[in-house]
Amino acid sequence: MAIPNSLNFGAARLKGRARGALVCSVFGAGWMFHALVVGAVATPAWLAVIGLFAVAFVVWPVVQLNSLRRLAYLSADRQFWPAVSKAFWSIVAIEWLALNAATNWLRHIGHSDLIPQFMGVIVGLHFLPLAKIFKALIYCWTGIAMVLGSLASLVVPAEHTRAIVACGLSGLSLWATAAVILCQDKASSR
Repeated sequence: MAIPNSLNFGAARLKGRARGALVCSVFGAGWMFHALVVGAVATPAWLAVIGLFAVAFVVWPVVQLNSLRRLAYLSADRQFWPAVSKAFWSIVAIEWLALNAATNWLRHIGHSDLIPQFMGVIVGLHFLPLAKIFKALIYCWTGIAMVLGSLASLVVPAEHTRAIVACGLSGLSLWATAAVILCQDKASSR
């Protein structure tokens, strides 16, 4: 049974979504590798497993972007990025400033073990305004999943296990977002 074509995206929207999926894939891989390192489980086997998933999740949106290369932009498409770029870069700048401030503060007060949770909450929260400017409900769900996953990891008592849970849930949230976006776009192009 075919999925109904309820998602109708123009060239710019499809390319933008594929770029968003690529960013989610790359940062998801970063979170997953970080889980292995801070969780002190970076064995060759685990690195190979996460590496294979990382390659798959990065190649998938690159292939999607390549397949969209020939789609023509409409004049309305060309006006979208200039209209949202200032808000986008402002959100990213605030996110990075908050990440640096939180990391430095946690190190200063002797709670470096909580850095993955704070980072997950900050990165998760940055998805909420992104959802609005890109009109992408999936980013709301990504942000909520990252925030709740990071907070839920606080109930895990062991330091390394807590870090693995926080980083792993953030990475999986980003990879899931990339997969949903790319599957939706594939369904819309049928």
